[in-house]
Amino acid sequence: MAVSKEKLERGRKVLEVTTPPEGGWGWMIVAGCFLATICIRAVTRCVSMFFVEFQLHFGKDYSTTAWIHSLVDSTTMLCAPLGSFLGNRLSCRSTVILGGLLSSTGLVLSSFASCLEHLYISMGIITGLGFALSYTPAVAMVGGYFRERKALAYGIALSGNGIGTFVLAPAVQLLIELYSWRGALLVLGGFVSNLCVCGALMRPLVPRGGKRLQGKNESNLEKDCTTTMLDTKDTQKEPTLGETKLSRPENGSTIDDFKTVEFMNMKNKAADIKPQTEVSGLIEKKNLDPHVLGDSSPSTEALLNTKTPSKGRFVCLQSTQDFGFLLLPDFLFLSVSLLFLAYGCSTPVVYLVPYALSVGVGYQQAAFLMSIFGVSGIVGNITFGWISDRKYLKKYRMLTYMVAIGMEGLCCMCLPLFNSFSFLVAFCILYGYFDGAYVALIPVVTSDVVGSNYLTCALGVVYFLHAAPYLVSPPIGGWFVDKTGNYTATFFISGTSFMISSVVLAAGMLVKHCQRKRSNSASAQHSLI
Repeated sequence: MAVSKEKLERGRKVLEVTTPPEGGWGWMIVAGCFLATICIRAVTRCVSMFFVEFQLHFGKDYSTTAWIHSLVDSTTMLCAPLGSFLGNRLSCRSTVILGGLLSSTGLVLSSFASCLEHLYISMGIITGLGFALSYTPAVAMVGGYFRERKALAYGIALSGNGIGTFVLAPAVQLLIELYSWRGALLVLGGFVSNLCVCGALMRPLVPRGGKRLQGKNESNLEKDCTTTMLDTKDTQKEPTLGETKLSRPENGSTIDDFKTVEFMNMKNKAADIKPQTEVSGLIEKKNLDPHVLGDSSPSTEALLNTKTPSKGRFVCLQSTQDFGFLLLPDFLFLSVSLLFLAYGCSTPVVYLVPYALSVGVGYQQAAFLMSIFGVSGIVGNITFGWISDRKYLKKYRMLTYMVAIGMEGLCCMCLPLFNSFSFLVAFCILYGYFDGAYVALIPVVTSDVVGSNYLTCALGVVYFLHAAPYLVSPPIGGWFVDKTGNYTATFFISGTSFMISSVVLAAGMLVKHCQRKRSNSASAQHSLI
């Protein structure tokens, strides 16, 4: 799906089209996003390796200690729209580099912590903010370079989550044993600075098929229009005897230019009169879209492209265009589903290692469980990404995403029954596989719902919706552990949240199907009349 931009040059509307190259430098973007995912999501997962160390060092309970991981995750997601905003206004490259500097600084400061409150600020807020600035622009850049192989590209890029967990989990445990948790955090701070390298790879996609305006402001445009009108009057005069009609233009007549300017002025006046009508009609038009929930639809982007060059309304309408997808029914169902999903997926990662230690698994074996979880996630990323790109399965992407979420919920509910290392290995394989599947499909499904043009802003909103559940779910899970003395209630609630997330999407698809049938029947009756 080509990304288009409109500009004015000498009174004419010039269309710039940015076509996804489906490769080339796009694979370097994938590599940069891959490394960024390791530095952000894998490092965030490995914070759970410090859980017991923090608890023993500061002498706090489960719920209080869990706030560290909660703040890292929630700040990353809460500030995701900020990453989208800066990525659009500045550049993805600058935003990712800035995020790398912030997150590295936060981890280095965390190594000098003297209390949990220090870690709340340095690791939870500063590091989380840096991760937010880097993650959303890096993920969105992949969607700009790929269309046909988008799911596969995202599968490879986001597999850094699993590969990073596989490598970092035992490495972090070894660093803790050799240098204590302070030295391990210091090393992680240096490692995360590689986000600056990732940002350097984020080269913007160059528009094709159009012209660029250089040094053309509004005053120059008005002068051009005035000159064109005067020239037109001169050329329209009837030639006297002995005179010949002027033919000054070389490439097309000036009269055509005047007609172009006049047409655009009339169009701008109409846009100024009815900007609110176009925006208010957006939802109604979207409801009549016959596509299934989650299917990519060119009409979605066409409906959201309601630009008007009116100077007074430019900033307001630009914001409306950036976030005009928020009230689309498809996106509303996806948003509600993501709230339940975010609550369910955070708790198992935080408490997997503590739970394994509580049933008699050793420290190195617990770290190995995280590695298995990571490797299985890699397989899920790539296989589901490849499958979802098949032509005959593209329209079932949303259904595939729902199945992955439902299976994660089932695995999570069964986790309290696994009380040995071998059973926990089986859990990590299954849970990690479907975790990798849904992680790779979130950007793809979001792009299918809102379109490629709005992917950066939409991903910012999607990750923002993760913030509140990420913040409260680990402390709530820790509270249940403190009160009951076991992990059964914690994991059961997480599994139920996964199931509800899948049911919400199923309800959205059912509503969409009913609306489509009603629309088709109404169209059939209208055609008969």
